[in-house]
Amino acid sequence: MYGIVGNGETCAFISVFSSLDWLCLPAFDSPTMFARALDNINGGSITLSYDQDGTGTPFEVGEQRYLEDTNLLETTSRVGADTVRAIDFMPFGKHKLWRILGISGPDPFRLTIDVDPRPDYNRAKPKVSVLDNGLMICGPGQALMITSLERATFKKKSITFDIQPPMTIPLLLTYGSTPDEARKAADNSSHEREYQADLKFWRNYTACAFPVFDLNPRMHYYYMRSLLVLKLLTYDKSGAILAAPTTSFPEIVGEDKNWDYRFCWVRDGAYSAEALALAGLFEDSRQIIDFLLGIVQAEGKPYPYPLVSIYGDLKGTDEADIDTLVGFGNSRPVRIGNKAVGQKQNDLEGEVIHAIYTLNKYSGCGGYVEENFPKIQRIVEYVAGHWREKDAGIWELRRPYMDYVHSKTMCWAALEYGARLATLVEKRHLSSKWGLEAEKVKVDIIKNGWSEKRKCFKRAYEDDAYDASVLAIPLMNLLPVEDTMVRMAVKSITDNLGAGGLLKRFAEEPNAFMLSSLWLAQVMMKRGKVVNALDIINRAARYASSDLGLFAEEYDMYYQRLVGNIPQSFSHEEFIKSVNYLMGKE
Repeated sequence: MYGIVGNGETCAFISVFSSLDWLCLPAFDSPTMFARALDNINGGSITLSYDQDGTGTPFEVGEQRYLEDTNLLETTSRVGADTVRAIDFMPFGKHKLWRILGISGPDPFRLTIDVDPRPDYNRAKPKVSVLDNGLMICGPGQALMITSLERATFKKKSITFDIQPPMTIPLLLTYGSTPDEARKAADNSSHEREYQADLKFWRNYTACAFPVFDLNPRMHYYYMRSLLVLKLLTYDKSGAILAAPTTSFPEIVGEDKNWDYRFCWVRDGAYSAEALALAGLFEDSRQIIDFLLGIVQAEGKPYPYPLVSIYGDLKGTDEADIDTLVGFGNSRPVRIGNKAVGQKQNDLEGEVIHAIYTLNKYSGCGGYVEENFPKIQRIVEYVAGHWREKDAGIWELRRPYMDYVHSKTMCWAALEYGARLATLVEKRHLSSKWGLEAEKVKVDIIKNGWSEKRKCFKRAYEDDAYDASVLAIPLMNLLPVEDTMVRMAVKSITDNLGAGGLLKRFAEEPNAFMLSSLWLAQVMMKRGKVVNALDIINRAARYASSDLGLFAEEYDMYYQRLVGNIPQSFSHEEFIKSVNYLMGKE
């Protein structure tokens, strides 16, 4: 697995052996410059090798950790008695990545940094120029400069240092769309100053979160790591948050369920804003909601597209297959863009309204609601007139539209919580109107969304399959958690979708899904079954996260491995919510 570092604009994956195996330039959604994470041969990477007595040896033993409460990554790699301790970080808001190599050991050796760029998903040949103190690597719309002030031998595919331990080598990677931008980013660089500044930045961020008590050290670490990941996945220039920073990490290794998640889903953004509000990070929550309100359409469906680019438009969303990378575990095809952009998903408006309600509830910032009420009204009025329409549903199944129970529930949420926000700003006529419409949606769901045969709410009115998304009914408080239908539904879903103490989304899926598993934990908490909830949360942390605390989308119980794009904002934000619910919030 990998550690991830980032700067609010893009990110890099560093392996346990200090190789850089994933980097998109110049932004999260740009083409890759290095993608060995998806193709060990053709993806490209920056790797370290050890040369003593003329024999090159890769580093054999490695371990990783994050510096406490930061996104600065420490990787320790060894060959025999010699050790390279690398600190990787990307100063927030700057176009650079520092790799500070601290080297110790008994004997001199030669350290070679092998540079194998593969611009544009290995579809373009790199142009590499050797500089006096480094390399300039260019591809279409991409430029990466690698420099070091330490004495070295620079070649087109390698940088070599003669090591006399102990020794520190600061290696600087700067980037841009052009060589001039990459050069400019290197100006006035100081690894010591920027190291201290980045430590301070991340620790100030985590210090602003509400303290969480009564968590054991391991759970506290996962909680803080989740907060740090959400910040890492946010494109700071716009406030958009990625579903994940990767594409085509497969849901099922060796098959074709490989999707590009380097976009902002309206739903994911709303969920993340809620999690940050619960955690007390109100400015970061507002930043995401500002972005979501900023892309509301003036006419028609407020959110006609389930996902947008990090800039708020449809740039790069057209789905295409990449045949120049073989995919992780030969999982083909590697995809860029995402066809779900063309789906109609009727839950989105409700997700945003509920996120605004949650932010207001915990921040007490009624002025934000009043300031943005015209857009709130625009969203809720649309839902009032269109909640009866069919859609594609939360799981984006590529099949004919249906009346999905989850979508109807979130239409109810838009009306119910919209009514509460209207009351807050003394728009009582709207509150009454929307409240009455919410009741109609609730009656419709109970009448058409229940399967007496299965003793469970259906996936859709036309499909009585078990589906974990109906847990939204008690989570949104459409029905109380002790309601007889809810109790039966929770038991049916647990009995039929349970997987090793976690929960699948639906029966057709082989893997435990983190979002639905943590939803179940939250329902258990609402029922007062804290021990059961804590067991699910602990299992999620134990199974579905890497050693560094990075959560994947799913967990393959059979092969005991993380699957899907990683780190996944869905999983991290629901972990944050679950911990806060343990602390008595909801």
